[in-house]
Amino acid sequence: MKPQIPLYLSALSPWMKDSSSCHDLRIPVSVEKTAISDFRGDVYNSEILYALAGRKILVSNTYEMSARLCLPEDSEGPHADTLQVLVHGASFNKNMWDVQYKPEKYSWVRRMSHEGYPTLAVDLVGNGNSTFPDGLLEVQTQMYVETVHHLVQKLRRGEVDGRAWKKIVLVGFSIGAITANALAKSYPEDVDAIVFHGITWDATWIYPAFLSGLQAPAQQIDPQKWGHLPATYQTQSTREGRLVACFAGSYEHDIVEYDWQTRDFDTLGAAITFTYHLMEAPEYKGPVFLGIGDQDSTFCGGQFCREQPYGLYRKFPKARAHEVKIYEETGHLILYHNSAQELMADTLAFLDSHSF
Repeated sequence: MKPQIPLYLSALSPWMKDSSSCHDLRIPVSVEKTAISDFRGDVYNSEILYALAGRKILVSNTYEMSARLCLPEDSEGPHADTLQVLVHGASFNKNMWDVQYKPEKYSWVRRMSHEGYPTLAVDLVGNGNSTFPDGLLEVQTQMYVETVHHLVQKLRRGEVDGRAWKKIVLVGFSIGAITANALAKSYPEDVDAIVFHGITWDATWIYPAFLSGLQAPAQQIDPQKWGHLPATYQTQSTREGRLVACFAGSYEHDIVEYDWQTRDFDTLGAAITFTYHLMEAPEYKGPVFLGIGDQDSTFCGGQFCREQPYGLYRKFPKARAHEVKIYEETGHLILYHNSAQELMADTLAFLDSHSF
């Protein structure tokens, strides 16, 4: 017997009840094939693996990226010209940034709106309400990089909401942060500042932690809910696996159930490729911030982060400013821990100190 979904899953936070503040968008984004060979979804071979490892785009296509734009009430405030683009992690979607369990404590969107920042939370292609293409050949990390790049260019030109944004801050969690890292490598002038949550450049524990999450094809986990998805779309199969992947230290137990009920997908393509995008960004010159839990099982092995987060300095040698914050009693899913308010306050101080 499945447990009942808690009441808070269907309740809207007071801020989100104001429909005039937020609206949903569907944004066309495109990629162009860079691989030499032609690939088909019904064939898997070493050539596909090598192309993915080489950070190639295997298929040219246009997708729809679902996004939610939220504007603060004060349209003339000091931060009104800075758009935060929020990119979720693997097996999440844009809703992770506006948690409906105790939003006054955990909602990034609500806090940033209160401080005067517009936000655009996106569903990466293959997640949330965005297009669901081939989960191996198409939904992989380089495709994330290229589609986010296309999105940023549209935002700069005013092709998304009619406004050409002057300042863009990219906020990424986990694979969203890895996407931001690779974007800074390939397109160093795309965004003005980068905020990383939940990554380091130490790959030692990444795949053991990933495997401990006990992921399986979503269609097998819940055929009634996810039976329409190809087998290349996967998610955690047990609450215990999700807990190991996301939580440690100090957190509310009810938010674990909220996270379980609202989890999204990862893909085989993304799982194969994301470590290839932890790289140096030698020409990026904006400020960079990294927030990570000291018990992050994926990027610190749960052994308490020591020198791993400070790889930020080596990977971004020309950044005009670096800031690293390590949060005690906090696991990988940093925004869902009791340190969430501290993370938000530190990010706000960082952005304000650099005139965003």
